[in-house]
Amino acid sequence: MSFSSRLNHVAIIGSGVSGLSLALALSQASIAVSVFEARPASHDIGGGIMLSPNALRVLDSLGAFQKIRASSYEFDTFVFKNATGETTDVYYFGSTEQYGYPALRVERKILLSTLTMMVRERKVDIEYSKGFVRIISESSKDQTVTFELDDGSTRTCSLLIGADGIHSQVREQIFPSYMPVYSGFTAINCTVPRSALRIPEGYDLPATVMAPPGAFLLVPQKQDGSELLIGSQMRMQERTREGWAALRADKQGLLDTLNETKDQWPDIVQSALEAAPVDNMGIWPFFTVPALPRWASETSLVVLIGDAAHAIPPTAGQGVNQAFEDAATLATLLGKLSANITLERALCWWQKYRQARVDKVMDLTRQMNAKRLPASEKAKLPKDTIWSDEGATRGDGKQLSWLYTLDLLQEVNAWISDNDIKD
Repeated sequence: MSFSSRLNHVAIIGSGVSGLSLALALSQASIAVSVFEARPASHDIGGGIMLSPNALRVLDSLGAFQKIRASSYEFDTFVFKNATGETTDVYYFGSTEQYGYPALRVERKILLSTLTMMVRERKVDIEYSKGFVRIISESSKDQTVTFELDDGSTRTCSLLIGADGIHSQVREQIFPSYMPVYSGFTAINCTVPRSALRIPEGYDLPATVMAPPGAFLLVPQKQDGSELLIGSQMRMQERTREGWAALRADKQGLLDTLNETKDQWPDIVQSALEAAPVDNMGIWPFFTVPALPRWASETSLVVLIGDAAHAIPPTAGQGVNQAFEDAATLATLLGKLSANITLERALCWWQKYRQARVDKVMDLTRQMNAKRLPASEKAKLPKDTIWSDEGATRGDGKQLSWLYTLDLLQEVNAWISDNDIKD
């Protein structure tokens, strides 16, 4: 299969984090790109995102790190507390000293608006209210993909990227039998003013409070930490789409569920529950995507990134961070295609490289899920399946160096250099 060494135009489906960061990286590599988004430009996605050093390194390379940092809550550690307030474990989410960057908690809408502004400054076209419907054709001979949008129009590009999330319509076109799988865990959460909590003096935040019911999260957000995300993840039965919608709409029922175990939590958690406003209760069912045989179509002209390729539950906070890694590494490869580095060959290596890393992140996520289980359930599990690191608690563990310090772009460029052999 032969490909041109230059992409004429890349079309991205989805203007979320993965789509916008890829658009920014591609424009930086002087590749023409357009973005298509099903929702209107006025849509407002709430919630916050944790950004760890691996993602911030990518954002720095794109010129976005300092812009986002200015509007974020900055921290290094995420501590585990027992019911008496004692710190039992320390999870480093960032550290300028150890990993080169701190960790940031940023509102999703701020992150997206910053990336959108930067993409538009690069003259990249973003078309809203243009939902993807289907792939009409893929031609290896012409190196073109033709696809249909929900307004009935069709577009043609030389490469189509599915960055449309865990329920990806693009993925469904390539792998219709690979549907998202519910993990068995759902988070119930909301936001409260920090001032409403009874926080003991010297109490480190963000924190995961461990007590008989399981784990309860207390996570500062907004630049000054004046607001906290609070909530707990718990086992829940799977529901239909309609069932999840009904649960999400029953805000009083969600708050009641959290309050069922209120007297089993320490006072700081009880104060959070007392302050919880029923009108902003929400849920987050944790879904994953089964490992795909490929992250691209057979022609290599349609590619999946981010949650569309490998949805990761949020327990270890790496879903969005891995999407940034996907975007940066893929854009670097696409910008260096040649007679030797063909699209097909580059994508084959890219998936193997990225899948190995995603697999390690999934292992970490499973260990962190186990860490947050009630003590009665953890007692049934082998010790090595539950995350723990005494070195990290002392502050000298650097146990996440494999995740936070690796220079991915350097590794990609090294592969390109080794394989782009000149005649």
